[in-house]
Amino acid sequence: MNAPVIRLGARHKRLAYAAFALLWASGALWLLFHYFFGVAGDFGPEPHPLEKWWLRMHGLAAMLALVAVGSLATNHMRLAWSRKKNRRTGMPMLALTAWLAATGYALYYFSSDDNAAWLPLLHWTVGLALPLALVAHVVVGRRRAPRAHPHPHLKKKPALSVSVAVRPPHASQKASQ
Repeated sequence: MNAPVIRLGARHKRLAYAAFALLWASGALWLLFHYFFGVAGDFGPEPHPLEKWWLRMHGLAAMLALVAVGSLATNHMRLAWSRKKNRRTGMPMLALTAWLAATGYALYYFSSDDNAAWLPLLHWTVGLALPLALVAHVVVGRRRAPRAHPHPHLKKKPALSVSVAVRPPHASQKASQ
């Protein structure tokens, strides 16, 4: 039996990447609409109507991303930690993810006029940079890990060698011929 593999399966990888891509895109779109696409209202600038929807999508995507991180903890993180693999980029990924979860929580529950200048900045600067950390983690991990065959059932099998021993006929068989 083979040892458990640290590398994610294809479906797991697609779902985790999709959750983080949705999280990043919704956050980036919220930033874009918040800072650059305000609309003029009767009493001055107002938020763009889509801004609140991007923020709602970002909150939903954050829940999906937390589930994705939890799914990585069971095998990917546990096995990599015990085998001392890719810790140099894995620990920063985990720390950045925890930072984003904590600052996102703080933005939702503790946001006020007193921290409006610095708290969002602490969240979105790290959030925008997270894909770079993820790419570094994946690249370093792929360089260090042996490549598992993507389709084990299609692996080239050793040629089957069949040896047939030919024995001369027994003396009693010769007599009956």
